[in-house]
Amino acid sequence: MPLFFFHLRSPAGCDEDEIGVELDGIESAYLEAYRTVPALSAEMALAGAIPHRHTFEIVDQSGNLLMEVPFSEVLDRGRGPTAPALTASFRRAVTTMQRTAELIISIREERTALRATLAETKRLLALARQAGSPR
Repeated sequence: MPLFFFHLRSPAGCDEDEIGVELDGIESAYLEAYRTVPALSAEMALAGAIPHRHTFEIVDQSGNLLMEVPFSEVLDRGRGPTAPALTASFRRAVTTMQRTAELIISIREERTALRATLAETKRLLALARQAGSPR
């Protein structure tokens, strides 16, 4: 049976598993990590750590990274997707887009008014030419 190592990655670094566990295959290794996360997360929370920021790195005997199992994947199961928080830059972008849309409407109205003025100017010039031309 292959030997799998479960390194624990955290924001502070990586705690490497030096013992490993013999399992049937990568699927069994994934399930082992998945089953371990809740109990380990409870211990972490009691110690003041934030479990969601941790990941199991499943590694083979040669040191090859086979898979990552983020604790959040296990701890958030059953929850529906959450809407992303509106960041200040996102709010500014929305405000800018709304202002841009208002400006486009204003420019279109100005263009329509200018076209009407131009048409009236052309009409008046044509009348002036007719009035000033010798007959």
